[in-house]
Amino acid sequence: MARRYFYDSGEEEIGPVSGEDLLRLRAEGEIDNDTWVRRETSRTWRPLRGVDLREEEEEMRNPSLLKLLLRNMTLLGVLKILAVLVVVVAVLVTLAAFMWPVLLVLLVLWLLSRLTR
Repeated sequence: MARRYFYDSGEEEIGPVSGEDLLRLRAEGEIDNDTWVRRETSRTWRPLRGVDLREEEEEMRNPSLLKLLLRNMTLLGVLKILAVLVVVVAVLVTLAAFMWPVLLVLLVLWLLSRLTR
């Protein structure tokens, strides 16, 4: 599960935000390494430079396919992909329903050829 954090904007406590959000905010200059941060499950505040964000940095450098899809796909695109998958599964199920007798005959012929050797 992704870690969640709160950070001090100087005026108020903001959060919870993900570690990736902290990295993005730092890159955009909204916060810096001196910004006070605490984990959602902790009461201890520390400067951002003292928080271990290696997992989040790795995920930002090498995002998973799901993260890439979520960042770059619209709802319509996701629905189109799901529709194509449903059609493909339906075609495969239909083919299997009609092809099973042929596959059974081929299996019997193969078994007979093995027995007659």
